[in-house]
Amino acid sequence: MRFPKLFSTKGPGKKCAALFLSLCTVFFTACNSAPNPGKPESVSSGISAGRSSNAAALESQASGNTDNIENNLNIILSSPKESSNPADYINAHQKEYENIIKSGDDALFYLLNEFKEGRAEGLRGEVMKAICVELLGAKNNVPEGSYHTAQEWYEKLQPLSPLPMPKAVYWETGDPDYDFMYASLIERYSKNEEDTVTIFAPVLYGSDKKGETTKLFATVCMQDFRVLGDTIFETGGAVLPVAITAVESGGTIKCTDIAQAKDGGYFASSIRDFCGTHKDIAEEMISRYSKENYQALIKKNLQTYLKAVNISPKYYSNTVEKMAFADYLKK
Repeated sequence: MRFPKLFSTKGPGKKCAALFLSLCTVFFTACNSAPNPGKPESVSSGISAGRSSNAAALESQASGNTDNIENNLNIILSSPKESSNPADYINAHQKEYENIIKSGDDALFYLLNEFKEGRAEGLRGEVMKAICVELLGAKNNVPEGSYHTAQEWYEKLQPLSPLPMPKAVYWETGDPDYDFMYASLIERYSKNEEDTVTIFAPVLYGSDKKGETTKLFATVCMQDFRVLGDTIFETGGAVLPVAITAVESGGTIKCTDIAQAKDGGYFASSIRDFCGTHKDIAEEMISRYSKENYQALIKKNLQTYLKAVNISPKYYSNTVEKMAFADYLKK
C-alpha cells in the first residue's frame, strides 16, 4: 500500500518535515535513555534459557492469604464424592474455584508450596494442579500428556519467564510524517511494561493544516506481544480511528492531542466530529475500517522489531491457536 505524503519536502514544507524527524529523534533518545533491564549477551539464546531455574522463586512469595485459599480448596474437594474426576469437583464449585483464581499469585505461590511440602496426593493434587495450570497460563512449561500424576507435573515445572522487550525503531517509512505519527502513537498507547512490546500499523487518510497546527487523520491497528520460552504471544490489541494534532511552536513540533473514535453507536459520529469539515476523509475512514490489510504491516513491523532486538521465536500463539512463527507470518 502506498500512502500519500502529508507534507511537502520542498520549500516551507521541508522545514516541517525536518522538525518531525527531529521530534522522533528526541523521543527515541529519551526512550532509550530510560532505565531498562540489561539485555542478555544473546537474547535469542535467552529464549531457551528464559525460565526460572525451578518453582522456588514462586513458592517463596506465599503470603497471608493462605487461609481463604485453603478453605475454598477444601470446599471444592468436598463433593461430588462419587467422582474421581477433578474437573467434576471444580465444576461443582465454580464460585470457590473463581475465588482462588482471583487470588492470583498468592494462590499460585501457596499451591506450589503445598506441592513442595508433599501435601498434594490424590484428588487434592489433581485439583491443585488444574488450578496452577490455569494461573500459570503460558508460563507453564510442562506439556499435557508428558506426566502421569500431579506431583510428576510439579517435578517437571520450571515456570517460563518473559523476555525483556527493549524499545527499538521498527518501521521503515522513509516519510517524516509517518515517523512523527509512529512516535506519537508509541508515546500514547504503548504499555509501560518491560516484557511487552506494542506494534503499530497505521493507515493515514489525510490532514488538515491551519497556521501552526496540523491534524493527521488515521486508523491505527495496535497489537501487544510477549515472548515466553520459544513462543511469541499476542496478548491484546485494538483498531482505532484517530486524529493526531501536531503544533509547531518555537521551532519544535509536538503532539498535543490524540482524539479517538468512541465505541458502539457513537463510533461513526465521533469520527465525523474529529474530521470536521473533511467529510470525505471521515466517510473513507468509516467505510474502510474493517477492510484495510492491517495484519500485513503488523507482521512486517514485528519482523523488523524482532530482528532489531535479536529475538527469534519458533512459535506464535494467541488465545485460540499455536503455530510455527514462520506460518503465522505467511498467514
